[in-house]
Amino acid sequence: MKKWHGLNIEAEGTGITETLSRNVNLLGSLLGHSVREHLGEDAFQRVEQLRTLCKAVYQSEKSGGHQSAMNLIRELSNEEILWLLRIFTAFFHLINKAEQLEITSINRRREAAGTVENPRSESIAEGISRMKTQGYSLEQVLETLAKMDVQPTLTAHPTEARRRAILFKQNDISRCMEQFQRPDLTERERETLIEEIYQLISLLLVTDEVRSERLTVTDEVAHGLYFCSTSIWETVPRIYRDIRQALQDYYGECPEDLPTVLRYRSWIGSDQDGNPFVTPAVTGQSFKVYRRNTFRLYLMDLRELRRELSPSSRLTDPPEALSASIARDARDTELSEETVRGFQHEPYRLKVSYMLRKLEIMLAHDLDEPNPDKNLALPAYRSEDFLADLKLLRSSLSGLGENRKLQDLIIRAETFGFHTAALDIRQHSNVHESTVAELLALAGVHPDYHALPEADRLVILERELRNPRPLRPLHVSLSDKTRSTLETLGLIREVLARDANAFGCYIISMTHDTSDLLEVMLLAKEVGLWRIEGEQVTCPFDIVPLLETIDDLKGASDLLETTFSHPLYRRHLETRGGFQEIMLGYSDSNKDGGYWMANWALYKGMRDI
Repeated sequence: MKKWHGLNIEAEGTGITETLSRNVNLLGSLLGHSVREHLGEDAFQRVEQLRTLCKAVYQSEKSGGHQSAMNLIRELSNEEILWLLRIFTAFFHLINKAEQLEITSINRRREAAGTVENPRSESIAEGISRMKTQGYSLEQVLETLAKMDVQPTLTAHPTEARRRAILFKQNDISRCMEQFQRPDLTERERETLIEEIYQLISLLLVTDEVRSERLTVTDEVAHGLYFCSTSIWETVPRIYRDIRQALQDYYGECPEDLPTVLRYRSWIGSDQDGNPFVTPAVTGQSFKVYRRNTFRLYLMDLRELRRELSPSSRLTDPPEALSASIARDARDTELSEETVRGFQHEPYRLKVSYMLRKLEIMLAHDLDEPNPDKNLALPAYRSEDFLADLKLLRSSLSGLGENRKLQDLIIRAETFGFHTAALDIRQHSNVHESTVAELLALAGVHPDYHALPEADRLVILERELRNPRPLRPLHVSLSDKTRSTLETLGLIREVLARDANAFGCYIISMTHDTSDLLEVMLLAKEVGLWRIEGEQVTCPFDIVPLLETIDDLKGASDLLETTFSHPLYRRHLETRGGFQEIMLGYSDSNKDGGYWMANWALYKGMRDI
């Protein structure tokens, strides 16, 4: 077996298992060996010396290691410092992967040790078990699930700058390390895995951590979709499988369809507050990118599903509903003669082929580059139709047992629709105020809206909301910011007309007063998104106040009481099912009042609301 001469890491401390220590030592050895091979013995010795000194400081501040480490660093050139940073960054990422693998292993052991009588702590099974013990009926459990609405939101966080090239390699290392834990590996298989890990680590060292050019908004969208397309896409069906299994274990039955408790939202590509690069055009492109991503993922899943669905009509009669659906597809969507002929006795594969073809054509229409499928008519195929087709396949296969791939795909269709994550749009309240002020001045309503007190603003806003005529005169040029704001709201109208689930909500940063919400309603009216007939309001989206300063958090309950008491906003809430989403901001309140004051204000704000 090859000898690896690298960093001699001894992971020690409370809670560190022998397996974790061994994995950390292996990764350190491979990293150090790569440094030796590619940068030379001197570079390796500097890394090892600095690591040893820092470890000594950690163990005892009296060791003198801090000053020695500082002296060593001062002797290094800028290039050497950059390499040290690269090596230690790789080292810490590798340690994180080892720790994540250990957490997964611990959870697996706990899961294996759990039983129906004594389920794993903090698991879905334990939650369902407790509800059963407390006397909940199956119907009550399902009602509770139906009330749950968990919506994790993706943001372009500035501290996460790793490229996908780095993420892919780190995931490949995790995959190899997971395989390395198998007890049945031969010595040769272990050596092969170690060689593969070493090659990946060596590539990590010579791969740029960050891009050579500034990250664009499109890059940020792609980065966020990486997680949607990998861990999130794989994990969501597992969550529902756990729920189904728990219901089966504790209630002896589980309905075919569970309530959708998990959906995703995103600000990446649509957060316009303070980011001049997130224009209406960029946001429109972001909606397309999310949609394309979903199509591509479904296409991969459908192709895998088609390989499995091989029942022959010569051996088992397909249900009439499936045959009728295929006949309708044949009238609306054209498949190649080869495909139709190849699957003439395999109706399930033929049905999936029609579904594939519809998505392929829809994807082609969304692409920016030329594609021959763009010449074909766009199918009237909504996410609801796609889900209905999947459920038709499931019911048609009911006599042949449950198909795991099909059930997972149904869960994904219910969770992700045709949009992966619904985009929220966020804009600062000052932008809305300036836009409204410009439009009111152009329409001759008021020359200086900015100067008005809150009470006078509310009077004007209510009057203009009830007035059916638009504020913007024809053929009048607008400022760039006003035009951009109206274009964004116009984009929302277009997106909602195409896919109502693709848009999340409209968030108002730095909401201070009721007028901040009515201003958005007025701007939405200007583009045909909000209207009132008599006392009946129509609006297809939610307006969300974001309270961020200490004063706004303190006054949250008063603001909401005033807003909900306003006749037009009350009508607006009625058309939204009486639902109001509210956001409380942490980062700005932290800047405004400090850590403890911000947390106290957040707590009181939530309690008062």
